[in-house]
Amino acid sequence: MNTARIVRFYSSPVSGILFALWAYLGTLLAAALAPRYLAAGGTRDIVVLVPTLTLVLVVSIIGWVYRASDEYVRRRILGCAALTGVILAFSSLGWFCLELLGYPRLSMISINLFGWSVFTVLMLSVLYRAK
Repeated sequence: MNTARIVRFYSSPVSGILFALWAYLGTLLAAALAPRYLAAGGTRDIVVLVPTLTLVLVVSIIGWVYRASDEYVRRRILGCAALTGVILAFSSLGWFCLELLGYPRLSMISINLFGWSVFTVLMLSVLYRAK
């Protein structure tokens, strides 16, 4: 894959967020599969903790984009965070009601992935329009 073509199509902040999110999802998949294929010990513990570091990278890039933006884009980014919180609150409440009706329990990792995907889509739409 030629990263120069991707950076030309997207701005640097958008590319940074997409690459960091891709790294987070990849390390999260590796951490999910690690207990199945790796023996207990230091290597498995490190593989399981790596998604936390890549999530810190995603948050750092979003913070960098927030600080580098003007006041209008900052306000839109905060609106994205608030809208994501509202969407997650209502979807979690809705699924809780479905659990009471007999649906299976929802893992917190799925809520985490849903929240990051909603926030990323909203954030990228703001950054793409600001370009």
